[in-house]
Amino acid sequence: AAVGGERGALGGQRGGAPSEPWVPFQPWAAAFYNYNSLNQSKYDPEGYCLPPGGPRLFATPYPMEIIQQPELKRIIMIFEGGTHVWREIHMDGRPHLKSEAIKGQTWLGDSVGYWEGDTLVIDVVGFNEGTWLDYYGHPHTDQMHIIERFTRPNKGTLHYEATIDDPGAYTKQWTVAWDIPWNPTGELQEYICQENNNYYNRLTDDFGQPIVGPRQ
Repeated sequence: AAVGGERGALGGQRGGAPSEPWVPFQPWAAAFYNYNSLNQSKYDPEGYCLPPGGPRLFATPYPMEIIQQPELKRIIMIFEGGTHVWREIHMDGRPHLKSEAIKGQTWLGDSVGYWEGDTLVIDVVGFNEGTWLDYYGHPHTDQMHIIERFTRPNKGTLHYEATIDDPGAYTKQWTVAWDIPWNPTGELQEYICQENNNYYNRLTDDFGQPIVGPRQ
């Protein structure tokens, strides 16, 4: 069975609406977000078929599937959208890889998980700077550390919560949360982002020139 459907993003809206006032931006991060918002997110990495990262994985219109493999002490998350990415959550008590080995190296981070009662907690580090936190352009740096919590308040709902700690982009930790519906009969479908991707063919830079393709 799959869970999915478009969820609430971290904030703002296309066309220049401000982010939520509680997002503790550093000045450069606020300027980065404002530029992306005002410019219709035209430099959105996911629009170029790059993976979503961090909380955005759970805020797309595409479904995902969670597979528990207790005999292997791991959980696999498969995502239909973007580039058909997957996450491997190590549940065997191992530590993160050494920071010098993974800092800035991965799109989805190095994930280790454990259970707190009925709550799945996932600790994630090792992100590169190639993704946005959401559709609207909230940035992050390779210093980002995320604690994710997954709970199931009822049979049809998965509650997602992420605490973001990134001293390179924000002045303090902050948390986002939303619910993801469960579809007991849903199945993942083939989706190839690179096929017939007209998104970037219509984009122009700040001077009206094509971002991709010959300049006029």
